[in-house]
Amino acid sequence: MHKATTETASAGRHPNVGEVSVDDVPHECFRPQPDDSASSHPDSATSDAPWPFDSDSSVDREGGETPWTGTTVCNRIGTAFHIRKRDPGRIDQIIRPLNDFPQGYGKVAAIEDLDADFLIYRKFGWLRNYALLHLQDELVDLQQQLERLDKWEFRDGDYKKLLSRRKDYARDDSLRRNLVSKIHSKLAQYDKALLRTQQIQAMKRPTERAQRNLYHLVNNTQSLVDNESQWTAQGVDLAALGRGPEYGWLNTFLEDSMNRVSKRATRAIFRTEEQRNKSGDERLQLLSADRLDILVRIVLTLVAAVLLLIPVAVLFRLMPTSPEDFQLRTNLQMATVFLFTLVFSLSCSIFTKARRQEVFAATAAYSAVLVVFLGNASSGLAIQPQKN
Repeated sequence: MHKATTETASAGRHPNVGEVSVDDVPHECFRPQPDDSASSHPDSATSDAPWPFDSDSSVDREGGETPWTGTTVCNRIGTAFHIRKRDPGRIDQIIRPLNDFPQGYGKVAAIEDLDADFLIYRKFGWLRNYALLHLQDELVDLQQQLERLDKWEFRDGDYKKLLSRRKDYARDDSLRRNLVSKIHSKLAQYDKALLRTQQIQAMKRPTERAQRNLYHLVNNTQSLVDNESQWTAQGVDLAALGRGPEYGWLNTFLEDSMNRVSKRATRAIFRTEEQRNKSGDERLQLLSADRLDILVRIVLTLVAAVLLLIPVAVLFRLMPTSPEDFQLRTNLQMATVFLFTLVFSLSCSIFTKARRQEVFAATAAYSAVLVVFLGNASSGLAIQPQKN
């Protein structure tokens, strides 16, 4: 399980406070109010600092130097792990814990709002297909009616109506005009349902782990009666709305591995204060997707470095040192290039969401780097086999 969304303070707005537009507020209200204690001190002047001053500004209030919190890398790490110093202008978020919601559909809605993996709903695939088949058959029936009308007009009616739409539609009793109007309306309804079904069926099914967690949460909290909570067990007909495109098995593997080592340490490192307050239960573990993503990126960076540096070292060690072993070592070098290129291609396919053409392009570039290194190193040694 990963990132949990935080409720904003809009739910706790005072009922007597009306909506106020920014344009209605005087410009002076946005100016920071003077502080008597600060203005009395001669060293507390901040007139040279940018206005409005915030903690992310690149200019320090007192010394004019770039503080630690102004760097991009430190900002990202500090934001992810919440180790930056507290901003005096920070807004304390209003978070309702799960325990505050009574049993019922409100509790289920709060459960699904805990984590992006819990955003799971039914597709109603069978029902959509049933309705779509009925619309399809209605269009077939209208098409057959139109074909029969055209044949009757050609044989027994006024065949000139088939040659001129204007002449046919000018008559008040035009059957074709009414029939075509029904076809237009039914086609619009059919097209809308068809495209909507395509979009919904393209939604990915939730992982078995996400479905299992939602199922147990809904049933353990007794939020719904049995016959109204059975939808959480219909995995084939479920759609996952909250999973990002970069989420994969590596995220789940790292999380499970860390939990097996120490659940307490995993919670301490990868769970934010907001997630702890929102869950309201120590047994429910929510992990920050941002913090886990940092770990995933570190692992992928190490894998990429290993896949590039190790073959270079191996190829360097396999360089021929004498004409006698030139052929043998050259064959070993080619086998090394082939092996590591295969490993690199498999890593791109397994660890990333790269498309086929992207995997081919990355593999070609990787093999080119190894071949160029091999050619330059071999030409530098200038060792050739003796000719008989």
